[in-house]
Amino acid sequence: MRWTLMLVFLGHTVAYTIPTVRFEHPTARGFRASIPDAPEVKLFAFHARLNEPFEQFEEGDYTGDITAPDANGQWTYSTNKPVLQNGTIIYYWVYVQHGSIGYLLKNKKHTVIRPKGWVAPKTTTLSPKTVAPCGQTLTTYNGGQSTCAGKLIFEDTFEQGSFAPKWQHEIRIPLDTESAEFVSYQSTPENSYIAAGRLVIVPSLVTMNADYNDERIRTGELILEGCTSIVRNPYECQRKAAHSTILPPVVSAKLNTKNYFRFRYGRVEIRAKLPKGDWIFPQLLLQPYENYYGYADYASGQMWIAHILANRMLVARDGKQIDGHRLRGGVLITNTAPGRFDFLRSNVKDDHFGDQFHVYGLVWTPEQILLTVDGFQYGTVRTNFRQHAQQHNLTQANLWNENVPLAPFDREFYISLGVGVGGIKDFPDHSQTGPAKSAKPWNNTSPKAEYFFYQNRNTWYRTWTEPELTIDYVRVYAL
Repeated sequence: MRWTLMLVFLGHTVAYTIPTVRFEHPTARGFRASIPDAPEVKLFAFHARLNEPFEQFEEGDYTGDITAPDANGQWTYSTNKPVLQNGTIIYYWVYVQHGSIGYLLKNKKHTVIRPKGWVAPKTTTLSPKTVAPCGQTLTTYNGGQSTCAGKLIFEDTFEQGSFAPKWQHEIRIPLDTESAEFVSYQSTPENSYIAAGRLVIVPSLVTMNADYNDERIRTGELILEGCTSIVRNPYECQRKAAHSTILPPVVSAKLNTKNYFRFRYGRVEIRAKLPKGDWIFPQLLLQPYENYYGYADYASGQMWIAHILANRMLVARDGKQIDGHRLRGGVLITNTAPGRFDFLRSNVKDDHFGDQFHVYGLVWTPEQILLTVDGFQYGTVRTNFRQHAQQHNLTQANLWNENVPLAPFDREFYISLGVGVGGIKDFPDHSQTGPAKSAKPWNNTSPKAEYFFYQNRNTWYRTWTEPELTIDYVRVYAL
């Protein structure tokens, strides 16, 4: 595995040694792994799997990025998922950022050994005298509620098998205020479901529904009952096909926590396996709760936790590789090219990001936004967005709080997960896909873009062998 932004320090005096990782098994399920705090430690990334050694730096099955020590002065990763029998071997590796230098501890293992007759301790209520102190944090949630530093403030491991109450479906047709994906987002059970403790979102051809055929797509009408249009735009709720306008040829799903959880400043961690297939892209996003600065042209911003163009092979006009081997994350403050991509950061590796699960992270502070994958920080966004936008004549700049350099990213945002297909923003014109270097079948400025995409379905649909986005867990921690 090759990480393009992995730091290597040669000829540098070693100023820090990763201490021995301490393992604890307080219950029959899960474990805790920790190292003691030390000055200048900024990140403890832990990666483990059971009874199977790592070959190199695979992501693992139990993994997390810890960005602050706990109240006991420990950098601690914890999980309650696996049931651990005596003799279970936990293979692991860790990455620690100390100052500006990264350190690795690899090829390690821990064997679970509990004393004979061990019984899981009963849960007891802490008396006021034993309650751990609550460290101050800038993180707030759900309308300004306060919390404690490092606290887990949102989690879904999808073990309950239900979307409610944490998630709601978007039901709408996306417009060109975003990417104008060639889909309708619906709550159909075949496009989003929970199975084996994981959320699965998968796009499908609308013609897989017996009620739709080629003629209806060209001449029929789609009315979305229960439409969730943010701006109450009727074009997000229904479409009449005529001439160059067709009904969305793909049905997909997009879910969010808007009615259950939103927050300002914190650390997001999503373990996911991204989709693979031509003209698909995953949406692991933070979206503005109230669109305080306006709705048009991303005036209130959007944060990308993880994004790929899921083609197995895709090359831009200039020869640059832009397929699923290139991960992108960052923020949007405009929908207009080329400024749309000014604050996206990327990381390229040998394997497609849809080949296996990875942990995608975003750390949002009042000063900067950090992007990570599997514990490695690959991007930083730190700028005065208002000044940048004014220099590029973006009208929304005058709406942003001039006293907060990171505005519009100074309000509460919610989590959004979905799968998009096609669209007129993300896939560049004249790009070529696959070993045969087939040309992208539509032009982003064409009024018939969606129609030409649909006409090419016999080609791109054959590549949809793994089109699903699979989410293992979503977590948000206070800073």
